[in-house]
Amino acid sequence: MFSALIRRVVSPFPLFSAFLAAAFCAGLLCCPAAPAGEGVFLLGNDAQQLGRASSGVASPRSSYWSYMNPATMVDLERRLDVNWYSIFTDFEAHPRGVIGNRFEGTLESEVTGNLVASGFVWPLRVGTLGGGLFVPSGSGVDYPHSRTWLTRLAGGNVDRRLSYQHIRGVLAYAYDLGDGWSLGVGLHGSLSRLRTDHLTLSFSGAEANHEWENSLGAGFGAGVYKKWDRWAWGLNYTSRHWTEAMDDYGDLLRNVLDTPRTVQTGVAWKASEKVELTLDYKWLNWAGIPSYGGDLLSKGGFAWKDQHGVKAGVEWRLHDRWTLMAGYSYANSPVQKDHVLVAMLVPVVTEQHWTLGVTHRINDRHQVHLTGAWAPRHTMTDSGKGNEPFSLLGKGSTLSATAVSVVFGYSFLF
Repeated sequence: MFSALIRRVVSPFPLFSAFLAAAFCAGLLCCPAAPAGEGVFLLGNDAQQLGRASSGVASPRSSYWSYMNPATMVDLERRLDVNWYSIFTDFEAHPRGVIGNRFEGTLESEVTGNLVASGFVWPLRVGTLGGGLFVPSGSGVDYPHSRTWLTRLAGGNVDRRLSYQHIRGVLAYAYDLGDGWSLGVGLHGSLSRLRTDHLTLSFSGAEANHEWENSLGAGFGAGVYKKWDRWAWGLNYTSRHWTEAMDDYGDLLRNVLDTPRTVQTGVAWKASEKVELTLDYKWLNWAGIPSYGGDLLSKGGFAWKDQHGVKAGVEWRLHDRWTLMAGYSYANSPVQKDHVLVAMLVPVVTEQHWTLGVTHRINDRHQVHLTGAWAPRHTMTDSGKGNEPFSLLGKGSTLSATAVSVVFGYSFLF
């Protein structure tokens, strides 16, 4: 249904049709398990957006804002953007307690993820159209051995691998209300993919045994944008993204893998003609999704808590052709201290991100962007005080994660 809607909208623009088709294929081919930065959400896909640590909900730069805050597209020119994102992670797990597999030493997973994200902005006679194909979330590990000695001895070398990918298509529209105000709305469609040999509550590996299963999903987004001479304010709401059940993993998943509603709001301030500062707040409602926030025994969830994040960025236009970007982001891990062992196959424990980027305007039509991001290592230890067997029998288990990302982007301005 969503693909049919896309075809109807972009049919007058053959370039868009070819662009979206190519981007979708690239997203499928180049998206192995991608480590996340905010729960299973990545910090972002776009070099210009990541350059300021994913701040800038009130300061648009590229087609990624069709997803981040569609209302801001009124300030963007007609453009196409393509980004290649490479992520290098290092996860270390030390299972302990009664059931922890301490006999194999440190369980280490070094995952490399490569993905492509692409989008467009197309001002109309009335309003602005935009959208693209992005990869907002994903996670994955590949440990050499099981995290519990029970599965290591009785079930073979399972309960050690997981890959989750979520590719989302966005079609958004923005309308200028006048006096600096604008509104934006977007339709979201998605393809989610999962494969794992994760332990079930019967203490055996999932019956699907690390085979891929796909699920379609849908949701929406809405944004508000207000601009003054030197200040701007933005607010974006992204709905819960509803997805189909993955029946092959019914012994593992009691609920569907929906992604949560989010709210991001922030301000941008032009300190001078060359320097702009951004400051954002973001809320992610993991506790409202049973598969993530629900109790393990009653709902089959990870007992994640909501995330609250702060993002700060600075952009400095050194020259007409060169712009520097830097940023810092902090968001609490959704993993609770009494659910560390159960989180080892979805090790979303990083909390800080530092970013640095540069944009070079080759000429009036072509721009290139390069951004690097670093998530310092963060470690959590299971308190053993949870009300489920993984915590009660896994006290003292530790989990740590760190990541380095590099994003290369290209923009074509019409």
